[in-house]
Amino acid sequence: MQTIKSNNQLRAPRYTKSLPEGQGTRLVVPRSWEGIEPADITSCDPEFLEILRECGFGNIKPVVPLKRRYTRGRRWTKEEFKVCFAAWQSGISLTRIAAALNRNPQDMIYRLLDYCHEQGIKFTEQGRSEGVENWTPQVANCASKLFAAGLPAWKIATLFRVDFEHVEKQVFIGRDDYGHRKQNPFTINTKHKYFANEQVLSSIRLDISDALDAFAGEGKTTEIISHLFPHACILATESDAKTFSVAQEKKWGRKITWLCEDNLSVIQRCAESGRQFDLIDLDPFVTCYKQLNLIWPLLRPSALLFITFGGEYRRSFIASNRKAIATRYSFYNADLGNSDYLEIVPFFFLGWVATLAGQNSFTFTVARAIRYANTCRFWLRVNATDKRKANHWMAEHIISEDGGHRFEGVNIPRFAEVRQELEQRDQLGLFK
Repeated sequence: MQTIKSNNQLRAPRYTKSLPEGQGTRLVVPRSWEGIEPADITSCDPEFLEILRECGFGNIKPVVPLKRRYTRGRRWTKEEFKVCFAAWQSGISLTRIAAALNRNPQDMIYRLLDYCHEQGIKFTEQGRSEGVENWTPQVANCASKLFAAGLPAWKIATLFRVDFEHVEKQVFIGRDDYGHRKQNPFTINTKHKYFANEQVLSSIRLDISDALDAFAGEGKTTEIISHLFPHACILATESDAKTFSVAQEKKWGRKITWLCEDNLSVIQRCAESGRQFDLIDLDPFVTCYKQLNLIWPLLRPSALLFITFGGEYRRSFIASNRKAIATRYSFYNADLGNSDYLEIVPFFFLGWVATLAGQNSFTFTVARAIRYANTCRFWLRVNATDKRKANHWMAEHIISEDGGHRFEGVNIPRFAEVRQELEQRDQLGLFK
């Protein structure tokens, strides 16, 4: 059996504040790994314990419960964060703080960043890495099996006393079940998103003569629109200068106009000039909240609206992110576990979009909807109507709940349920 070495050079004072209610022991960040009280073995999923035994690590005593990803979180207390902050100040590794508090280190980092910003303190991870000395081939093999079985990377890091960011990178790189030339999951999700863009544009009987690609990136969606509708005038905007430069390396037709500019300014100018589009694509990295409030005058009476519920959706394990979503889309529920929250919040996002549509005398049907690993994507067919019909449509499809508006009558499958479509694209002869 392999022995895991300790890293005890950094020391922290003991803290005696109580843990949040129901956690039993005292809240401390110990002076060494050996000072962390082992987790109750009955709180661990047997599958993970068996993997440890099979890999020769049956002697390891987990310091956090070995539970699958997306277990229900618990709220922080002021006392708990005080201990976290003090341990960070004293130079304790983030992995060991995470182990002592049973907290996702990414969650800790976000909270520390916010607090340091408020206090005018420079946040740093320098000197707070657990290192990678324990990352041997035997550990790497065991880690990949644990991760494939559903154990979060940070909990694997606490098992083997390795820097959690190193573990995250290694387990994602090492997985062989992503397929498609072993690309990471987000790359595959993006490929399917473009596939679905083309699939919807090809299947819906609507001639696209004017299109706005508001978060154009390097121009993949613009390419797809141009391929399917060679006569279409396309306005593509990208605010990042480097990404814009990459896009300009491609040859674009004379009907495609590129702007390196904030799309909010472009949308406002289009509204002032009365320009309208058959297709608007909002595919942000984080959020298109502001754009969604402005685009309705830009839509023709019958049009397509493609929307991405971006990175704001994914990190729901962070309480502050749920509050940010509540600020934008009204829906707030702090008690839902992460998995349940990820399942339901897309319906509230779509309900908020539906409310905007109805208020602007539009209705829509959902051509497609997919919940990817880090985003949700909606392909909508919008139609102008009168206020009475719009109100009736909203009453049929929107349910008020938890401060927000839940959209009814739509299926939002996970990517895993539609992933096989990528294998069919050659047979369908779709644009690549």
